Amino acid sequence: MRTECASAPALAFAVRGFLKGLFVLCLTAAVFGGGGYYTYLLYIHPDVELDREKKFPGQMQPAFTDPTLAEFQKCLDIEAIGDPLASRRSYADFLDAFPDSSMAEEARTRLGALQAALLLYPRASPEKQILIVKSGDVLNKISHRLKTSPELLVEINRLETPNLRIGQRLYWVPANFTALIDRPAAKVVVFRGGDFFTQYPILETQGNARVGPPKKGVAPVVNAKVQDKPGWKEGQRVNFGEKGFRESTHWVVLSPPGHTLYTQSAEPADAVPKPPSGYGLAPDAVRELSALLRKNDSVTIK
Repeated sequence: MRTECASAPALAFAVRGFLKGLFVLCLTAAVFGGGGYYTYLLYIHPDVELDREKKFPGQMQPAFTDPTLAEFQKCLDIEAIGDPLASRRSYADFLDAFPDSSMAEEARTRLGALQAALLLYPRASPEKQILIVKSGDVLNKISHRLKTSPELLVEINRLETPNLRIGQRLYWVPANFTALIDRPAAKVVVFRGGDFFTQYPILETQGNARVGPPKKGVAPVVNAKVQDKPGWKEGQRVNFGEKGFRESTHWVVLSPPGHTLYTQSAEPADAVPKPPSGYGLAPDAVRELSALLRKNDSVTIK
């Protein structure tokens, strides 16, 4: 018992010595470790970040904000007011000022829709003129005289039949349209007198027709012409001038073959046929193209 009691002070002394050593060790680590950490922040960390920026360029940059978004919003606000002429002017000005804007394609789509609506609806607009039908006037005769097309007169004036009556008022514009099938961008672009008029997205393809980037190199440019513009109703062909043509499913057949513009439809093929090869668009798009483009008008395919 005396031996155990005598060894107790020695044990306590040893414990105190251990705790002092541990305290000194922690203090040293804190001093030198903290200094090492700040040395890392001041000298090593910047080099690491610089090396990271070199390996992953752009990831350290702040998020990009397109400065033209505010101007595009102004165009949307003008369109919301309901003045199509002012809206058309605002989108045209936006594209002239900011052709490389991230919203340029959206502005072009909206501008095209406005221009098509202003032209192809039976209401007054700056680009349309008015003709009063006289005795002896028929669509083909009027179209030839005014350098327009019967289909365009029917579409603009929403004529149920090609028969006219004396005193009837007809809106008309010259038919000076061309088109571009832009396969990489999957759209059909229409030009009026060489200037952008409107555009339509390609929704599907048939046969050998393709959209998107070419698999190899650059796809050859094809200079085509409008060959035919039939309509289809209940599986039967409907020609211009026949009853129900405007409401039928339209095609714009091009030459050389293989690039027909046809109406995309979920109906059975026996009711709405598809060409062996071509580009499917929305029904209104093909109907408008059928009215805007005359036979032998140029269509470039790239």
